Amino acid sequence: MRLSAAQVKKRAAAVKLAVLDVDGVLTDGLVYHMVDSGGTLIEFKGINAQDSIGLSWLAESGLKTGVISGRNSAGMQKRLEMLRVSYIYQGRLDKRVVFDEICRSAEVKPSETLYIGDDLPDIPVLGVCGLAIAPANARPEVKAAAHWVTKARCGEGAVREVAEAVLKAQGRWQAILTKFSPSHQAEARRSVQ
Repeated sequence: MRLSAAQVKKRAAAVKLAVLDVDGVLTDGLVYHMVDSGGTLIEFKGINAQDSIGLSWLAESGLKTGVISGRNSAGMQKRLEMLRVSYIYQGRLDKRVVFDEICRSAEVKPSETLYIGDDLPDIPVLGVCGLAIAPANARPEVKAAAHWVTKARCGEGAVREVAEAVLKAQGRWQAILTKFSPSHQAEARRSVQ
C-alpha cells in the first residue's frame, strides 16, 4: 500500500534500523563469475559508490543498519564491514525470521525499521516493517507490497535515495552537508597542522 510523501517522511523520521536485501537492492543484481588457475570459482558484484556512502552515512548518523542476503559472498562481507553495517546475514532466504532476530538484537520494534527489497523473498519483511521500500525496477508483487517505490533503480542510487530521505526526515542531513563544506574542510586542515 503506497503512502503519501508526508506519510513516508513521518515514518522515515521514526526509523532506528535500516535493513536491506543485497542483490537487486544494493547491487544491480548481476553476479559475475570467473575461475582462477586452481579451479576455484570467484564471484564479483558491483556496488554503486553513492549507495555505499549513503549506507555508511546512516551508520555514521547513529542508525543501525543490516542486510539479509540469500547469497553468500566473502567480498560482500568485507565491503559491508567497511560500510559499518551492524547486522550481516548471508545465505538466508528466511528473511522474516532473520529480520525478527535483528530487531530483537537491535532492541527496536518493527515499526521503527525500514526494509528495502526487490524480489519475492522480501515480501514477508515488507509486510511487517515500519517503512517498506522497493527500488524502481523491483518485481511488481514487491512494488505492490511497498509503501514507497524509489525513483532510482537497484544498484543505481536507490539506497542513496532512501538514506538521504531518512537523514532529512530526522534532521541529520545538514550535518552531512556541513562535513563537506569548504569552511569545515579548512577547519579540519588547520586542526591537523
